Amino acid sequence: MTQGETLLDGRLRNVPLRELFQVLATGQKEGALEVGREGQQAVLLLSDGRIRYASLRPGVHLGEVLVRMDLLSTAEVQAILASQLRENAGAPLGLAALRAGLLDESQLAAAVRRQVSEVVAQLLTWRDGTFRFVETATDSTYVPDDQAVDAMAILLEVAGQLQDEDAARVEPGAVFERSGDPTTVTLPDGAWEVLEQVDGRRSARSLAADIELAERRVYAVLGRLEAVGVLRRLPVEPEEPVVLVLCPSEAVQRLIGLLVERSGGVPVIAQSAEALGAVVERRRPRAVIVDDAGSGWEHVAELRATPGLAHLPMVLLTNARRGFSWRPWRRTRVDVLTRPFDELELASWLERWIPRSPLRG
Repeated sequence: MTQGETLLDGRLRNVPLRELFQVLATGQKEGALEVGREGQQAVLLLSDGRIRYASLRPGVHLGEVLVRMDLLSTAEVQAILASQLRENAGAPLGLAALRAGLLDESQLAAAVRRQVSEVVAQLLTWRDGTFRFVETATDSTYVPDDQAVDAMAILLEVAGQLQDEDAARVEPGAVFERSGDPTTVTLPDGAWEVLEQVDGRRSARSLAADIELAERRVYAVLGRLEAVGVLRRLPVEPEEPVVLVLCPSEAVQRLIGLLVERSGGVPVIAQSAEALGAVVERRRPRAVIVDDAGSGWEHVAELRATPGLAHLPMVLLTNARRGFSWRPWRRTRVDVLTRPFDELELASWLERWIPRSPLRG
């Protein structure tokens, strides 16, 4: 993605990312900061003290952020991704949505800021990894000038949030019920959105998937509400079924994973049938979702031949049905939904095969 002279490189254990980030931002350096550790790779394009683009793979995607913020539907995000493959593979999703009239500039700016914030927050938690800063001209097609984010402002904001969140964070499997009057105490930002979702049954992970706030922020708000007596932690744990997801697109992976979490499950995502087969040896999955990228039916056949997966409920998201129909009462058959998948249809399928289980004390 980047070309040019490497100006800085090293390891995060020797140069903390916060210090590196400050040097680049205050010096208004122009180029690409690449940060990596085993299994993850991030790229941030900086210019004149602003972040024009941020990517973390695997990690938060702008399409997922737009869905979380209720600015786009999952179907709209998928349609844009498909058009990019057919027409302009270099066009960023947000700019494509803006040109299609699905977003206005203020909405896109808010979503871009949210994505950049989440990427930076993830990177600031890394204690080791490699980095390099490459001198390169930032391409204006990534993010328009008025959508770029002030680098120092976002760094200070995120650093403060992380310090606050680390002090109050709860585990993803925690379950809460309301126990006090929220009008008698000072509430943290986002408290009312969180309180609306608390029902005494859903896990913190499932609640977070239904709230616009970043996941880590939801965990912190829950902890703060528990500390002031507005919420009480229950001595139970939800049975969160594992759902295997086979999908080659990282953007669509995030959309499917978000929907699985909203349905009360835990997504385990892979890009190959072989990788999913290895997961079965460690986890006991309840269902399988396969996204067709040209070889979906071959993957289905391979998964059906994998021990532990032969009789699991399975749905294929595909452009062609090939004579198959959605028959949820036949577990050994493959249910089929058309791409781009409809969120309500896939949620209905998930609710059929992974209904919310009773809590375990």
